[in-house]
Amino acid sequence: MRQRNAAAVVIMVKFIVDSTFGITREFAEENDIKVVNLTLTIGEKEYEEGFRENWVAFYNDFSRSKNGAKSSQPSPEKFAEAIDSILEKDGDSEIMIFTIADRLSGTIGSAKIAAAQYPDKKIEAFNSGEAGPSALMFIQEMVKAQKNGASFDELKELSDDLRQRIAMQFIPASLTELARGGRVNKLLSRVGNILKIKPVFEFAKNDLTIYAKALGFNRAVEAAIAHLPKKFDRILVYYIGDDKNIEALNDRLYRKLGLSGIDVEPMCPVGGVHIGIGTVGIVTLASKEQ
Repeated sequence: MRQRNAAAVVIMVKFIVDSTFGITREFAEENDIKVVNLTLTIGEKEYEEGFRENWVAFYNDFSRSKNGAKSSQPSPEKFAEAIDSILEKDGDSEIMIFTIADRLSGTIGSAKIAAAQYPDKKIEAFNSGEAGPSALMFIQEMVKAQKNGASFDELKELSDDLRQRIAMQFIPASLTELARGGRVNKLLSRVGNILKIKPVFEFAKNDLTIYAKALGFNRAVEAAIAHLPKKFDRILVYYIGDDKNIEALNDRLYRKLGLSGIDVEPMCPVGGVHIGIGTVGIVTLASKEQ
């Protein structure tokens, strides 16, 4: 926060994020963050992504679905409702809206339309360039700076820096959902599932790439660890719907890098339906000096 003038009017920078950031209800309440839900559908049943306590029921249904699930971005009206709820408490608030990477969703478009409805307010929507657990790390770092008194412009500069330094890797349990969404071709999916070939993906700087293909999960983990930045300030591991492979991933991180007590986070359902249950991955915040 900062002071506007000699009258010591305090201007608070407030955050709005979409539900793919996967923050807990407690974190949202403690830091006064508004969350705008994406929705998911399985057949004719619709789900609001919501907070983590909503996710187990969805993943249970998703695991039994033969045709997968679809996700939908929120409307501009949903973001406007979140903005209004902030301004009702403090009309002088400055608001930063962060959304899932525009490479993966059109959510940023809805957020920008909503922000433009308040031309006399300092409200701006930003493409985080992140998704799921990497977006979680992103907003956690933004909150730290906010609590240390960073101004709107300082937070904007930090967000640009974080986009360049946060990277997310993942090893899919199968390639079925990635093929369904067109992110890998169907031939690779069929062959990979049969031969247990594991492509290792990286999502960084708003771009999705496959940087390695390994025979089996263990070799894929070795490739992922070898691809980590030489120096990093933070690391977390994550899973989609089922954490059965997390222990093996943590074990190898310990044996290779001596890391223990690593934070474990779940991936949001919107990410899960496009990647698949059983997937595990690593998120890092690279140090500025490599």
